[in-house]
Amino acid sequence: MTARILWLLALLFFVPGVWAACSVATTSGAFGSVSSFMLNSTEQTTSANVLVQCDVVLGLLNNDTVTLTYTGASVSAGTRAALKRTDNTSITDTIPVRLCGQAGCANNSEIAINGSYTWNGSTLLSLLGSRRFTLPLWFRTTSGLNVSAGPYQVTFNFSVYYNICQVGLLGICGTAQTGTAATTLQLTLTVANDCIAITAPDVNFGSAPLVKNFPVISQSVAVTCTKGSVYSVGINNGAYANGNSRNMASGSNRLNYEIYKGRDQQPMGQ
Repeated sequence: MTARILWLLALLFFVPGVWAACSVATTSGAFGSVSSFMLNSTEQTTSANVLVQCDVVLGLLNNDTVTLTYTGASVSAGTRAALKRTDNTSITDTIPVRLCGQAGCANNSEIAINGSYTWNGSTLLSLLGSRRFTLPLWFRTTSGLNVSAGPYQVTFNFSVYYNICQVGLLGICGTAQTGTAATTLQLTLTVANDCIAITAPDVNFGSAPLVKNFPVISQSVAVTCTKGSVYSVGINNGAYANGNSRNMASGSNRLNYEIYKGRDQQPMGQ
């Protein structure tokens, strides 16, 4: 009787299809909120995971593999996915994103659309938790972008193939868990408004014998702000103001002046 039970158990482990196929899912990735100028100057990084969950305890051999094929994206730029505004679809700004199989896109691990990346051997072993593989993916924006502020999103499309040994009797390899599953992964980023530079050159009225002989000076204040943003520029009344009256000083002497915006003779700050 005991021998018969053992034989039936062995049959369960070695007959293909007895165990259910593994399931595949993903976690979402998020860059968080980044100012438009930080996005322009510095590549932003984040990560997410592909989860391969099986119904049985897994054992690993050198020929076990999990292969992710990058089949496409909801928005793309060349061979890369691209984040796009979700709150205003008429805005065409996009943020290309690199997808990599290793941190920092090391060892030429970037995956292009229609490309693939394979985990196997000792790498898989380090990512195995009894019945689940947690396979990390890394994402990097490209620098040099000039985009408007707002929420951005893209969806990655993947096909995941797995061929993994199932632990059989006495710890030896039983039936291989093999299959292919389609899955998606969502990535988000919020671009924040910012102003990084205000250039206000000095004003020099020159020299004149009488106040009425000083010329009108016309020049500009330059402001660098996020593309498409609404901003305001304020100028205070200066160090020697008397109420709303602006003054220059030479010792205890004061000379009144005013700053106007445009040609409408409307004083700045009033």
